Amino acid sequence: MKRKFITVSLTALVTAIVILGLFEWQAQRNQLKADSVEVVSSNILGEDREVLIHLPRDYDEQTAVKYPILVVLDGSSKDFTLSGVGDILTAAGVMPPVITIGIPNTDRNRDLTPPFCAQETGGDIVGAGDTFLAFITDELVPQINKRYRTTGQQLIAGHYRAGLFTLYAMVERPDFFDAYFCFSPAFWRDDTAILPEAERLLTEVDSFPAFMYLSLGTEENDKMRKGYLAITDLLDHKPVPGLVVTHEFMPGADHGNNTFLSAPAALRSWSKYVGQ
Repeated sequence: MKRKFITVSLTALVTAIVILGLFEWQAQRNQLKADSVEVVSSNILGEDREVLIHLPRDYDEQTAVKYPILVVLDGSSKDFTLSGVGDILTAAGVMPPVITIGIPNTDRNRDLTPPFCAQETGGDIVGAGDTFLAFITDELVPQINKRYRTTGQQLIAGHYRAGLFTLYAMVERPDFFDAYFCFSPAFWRDDTAILPEAERLLTEVDSFPAFMYLSLGTEENDKMRKGYLAITDLLDHKPVPGLVVTHEFMPGADHGNNTFLSAPAALRSWSKYVGQ
């Protein structure tokens, strides 16, 4: 009983620290800046792409320490959310520090839509997500790994269309990322065209050592819910050895704030997966 009380008390304390930190961080959000900006001259995309680098607070002091990297789509927005929440959880001792890489958009619909989905509902121009994924895996991440102290452990996160892209990255390059975070993912696009692709992956692989977190706000619409349930039901009914999946409906969350409200649970779940 005493041990249970201590565990509950510690959980409540950590939760309180996180909530207070989130309020403080949200109040200061407009003043936040990335630690640095890298430019990747991409031969694959045929353009220069800026990326925002968020370093752990002790990066300059802990010169012998290496860090996982978290690639966050919709940079200049969602990267600040995840890096801010990550800093709070790291300070609370419940998450290992990571380097967060935010990729701002130039043509969001083109880059974040898989090549088997139309960029616009009812349109005939398909996405170029395969090209954008190649940019991330073959140009961006190698450049980050050369310039910063990294462990080789690579995570990716996205919201809505970027959440769809995150699952597409798992399907297309299951050997590359170690963890996937899908917030309010647009799995519904093109009649849930991502579903058979995900089913093919889960059927073909014998093992898949990775972590995956998915969330949808309880206040999101039925179209979002239908696509989300199609994928989460698949993940539940076709388990693959090594693949650890956590999915949930976030109480009270809507499409606009689900990433913010889900980020603490997402990052803490990953931390437990890696043994933090």
